[in-house]
Amino acid sequence: MGSEAPSGGHMQTLIFLDLEATGLPFSQPKVTELCMLAIHRCALENSPSPQGPPPTVPRLPRVVDKLSLCVAPGKACSPSASDITGLSTAALAAHGRQRFNADLANLLRAFLQRQPQPWCLMAHNGDRYDFPLLQAELAALGLASALDRAFCVDSITALKALECASSPSERGLRKSYSLGSIYTRLYGQAPPDSHTAEGDVLALVSICQWRPQALLQWVDVHARPFSTVTPMYRVEASTRTNPGPSAPTATAALVTARDTSPNLVGGRRPKSPLCMEGPGAPSREGLLAPLGLLAFLTLAVATLYGLSLATPQP
Repeated sequence: MGSEAPSGGHMQTLIFLDLEATGLPFSQPKVTELCMLAIHRCALENSPSPQGPPPTVPRLPRVVDKLSLCVAPGKACSPSASDITGLSTAALAAHGRQRFNADLANLLRAFLQRQPQPWCLMAHNGDRYDFPLLQAELAALGLASALDRAFCVDSITALKALECASSPSERGLRKSYSLGSIYTRLYGQAPPDSHTAEGDVLALVSICQWRPQALLQWVDVHARPFSTVTPMYRVEASTRTNPGPSAPTATAALVTARDTSPNLVGGRRPKSPLCMEGPGAPSREGLLAPLGLLAFLTLAVATLYGLSLATPQP
């Protein structure tokens, strides 16, 4: 795939994405909550007209597919992350949430495969956070190619471009492009349920309904393959935790890594040096012959010495 959408084609489905996690990128965060909301381009192009005095938040299109779930991160959430998201590692464990495992990766892939292609993932600040973090979670399972057929776009970049195009006189002005700031500029109120994965996804959809046709045209030109996203961090196969029987693909990747190690032969541990055989190593039979002869000579000498002591002296 190239760096642009297929020539002559259009993104058929936008997958609005948001992740909540244990902390900032430097802490190698883990996902604590995930939401995907899929909308066909025709639903955006024909968004319901706002009802009531402007600025009115548009209604969500009627036909949408949504996937929203919490995830046990397997590491402590930073205090600031817990304060913002309302999630903690202890609470997620107490509710029996599962880790980000192969089952979840397959669920994400199955969710996308139910949508018309091409798909484009859209996340606010996605290039710096959501996309690299999602790639890191998939790569840690040995499933880095799970979403390779998808494209992706950072909504901050898209909305900046649309705002500059619609208001050239404001170009160069310093503005906040946080999700809450854009939502408030457009609709005169703060977005509800901020810093929950589903709440942020719904706010992003409302923002993208502002100029949907222009947004879709921009996405068609600038979407890039998700496979080009570099993981936020890397977890070596030898150090990552086995996700258990629910992740056969990850387990197979680990087995392959073991089998191809230069220190292993045939997938087994090397034999003890005392048992190794080769052209320069003497066989067991070759060692037994001289040992037996030495034992016989020792016994013969001892016998003769005993006889000499027993013979009376003249």
